[in-house]
Amino acid sequence: MQCVAVARPPLGLSRPSAPRRQPRLIAPVASARDAAQCTPWWSPLPAAAAAGCLATLLLVAPGPASAKELIQGVPRVVDGDTLDFSGTRVRLFGIDAPETKQSCTAAKGGDYLCGERAKQALSAKIGKSNVQCEQKNRDKYGRVVGICSLAQSGGQREDLNAWMVQEGQAVAYRQFSKAYVPMEEQAQAAKRGIWSGTFEVPQQWRIDNPRGKAAPSAAAVVASAAAKPPAAAAAAVPAVPAGCAIKGNITAKGEKIYHVPGGSYYQSTVIEPAKGERFFCSAADAEAAGWRAARS
Repeated sequence: MQCVAVARPPLGLSRPSAPRRQPRLIAPVASARDAAQCTPWWSPLPAAAAAGCLATLLLVAPGPASAKELIQGVPRVVDGDTLDFSGTRVRLFGIDAPETKQSCTAAKGGDYLCGERAKQALSAKIGKSNVQCEQKNRDKYGRVVGICSLAQSGGQREDLNAWMVQEGQAVAYRQFSKAYVPMEEQAQAAKRGIWSGTFEVPQQWRIDNPRGKAAPSAAAVVASAAAKPPAAAAAAVPAVPAGCAIKGNITAKGEKIYHVPGGSYYQSTVIEPAKGERFFCSAADAEAAGWRAARS
């Protein structure tokens, strides 16, 4: 049995105060309670009977507020705070990651593309996992703005927005929400990600570099407790040499670890020659130079 809500009551039955409006489909009804809600006010069908059928449409009068959306799937990572679900863009609510072309200054000096690193970090975190985004609103560009999450054991979900801020790959976007300020303060105290050096707040960087044009220098607004002088020019992420794609990374503890293509952290690893990091043509070359293989 199927229950379908109709656009208007039978002749002779109407609510004088209710203006006639065109219906709009906003969501499927999947529960008994929702099925009862689909029963027209003029219908002789009692709510108990309506609860036994599945309503195919829920018709409501259009209003100024748009329907909330729930978007799911394996997205393409556009940048550190934007996902693309087969053409539907979702902006992560309450956070602001460095722009893709934005440079930051490392703790030991030298510049790196922190926007590209934020993108790689988010991409590595998601991998091929299914992501669920709950809409909060839409921005001026028409993009969905929402909180995105990954499924965890026990039916729990991990907030990706919070994770990006906790890892120091984005800042709390206070202009729109203060929900992620505590995570930002923790990342700053631990000097994670961009907080390990100096950087320009992404919002200010966009003002200084309209339409994403590359900055003429890495001069930055100090955004860490220990300010360091900005470098004179932005350094690009080095290109992968032909046939030598193995990444030799040096951790914060000084460990030399190499990552092979397809490894868990290969995509998120950015080589910084100024730190002594380099590419290798083979695992044997890396091990001969003192690097060990990544454990995952």
